[in-house]
Amino acid sequence: MGKRRGVRIGDCVIIAVIVAVIGFFLYRYVLTRPAGIKVEITAQTYKGSFPLDADRILEVEGPLGITRIVVKDGEVWVEDSPCREKICIKMGHKKRVGEQVVCIPNRVLVEVVGESERVDGVTR
Repeated sequence: MGKRRGVRIGDCVIIAVIVAVIGFFLYRYVLTRPAGIKVEITAQTYKGSFPLDADRILEVEGPLGITRIVVKDGEVWVEDSPCREKICIKMGHKKRVGEQVVCIPNRVLVEVVGESERVDGVTR
């Protein structure tokens, strides 16, 4: 069997660099949220804008009935809707700028809006 060698300084440097990179990405993309992110809700006879960081439950009237929208812990989602397929409920929680939840049968649009530091291929 070969000799067993201990941890060398190069190993410590590599581990420190990996931990620093993971910490940077965790801080940059998970723990920080740009200020001014809002939720815009548009329906046939209703339009409203609310901060994403303020918890609330909204009931919006559409042609089929009431759609219940929840804003909680920096996320927004449709909790209940009178539509048949319930696709808007299955769309899940949204928190990033540009994400949407749409209930087409009840004509309700929920969109996360605000300044985004993210750049995609279309904007360049």
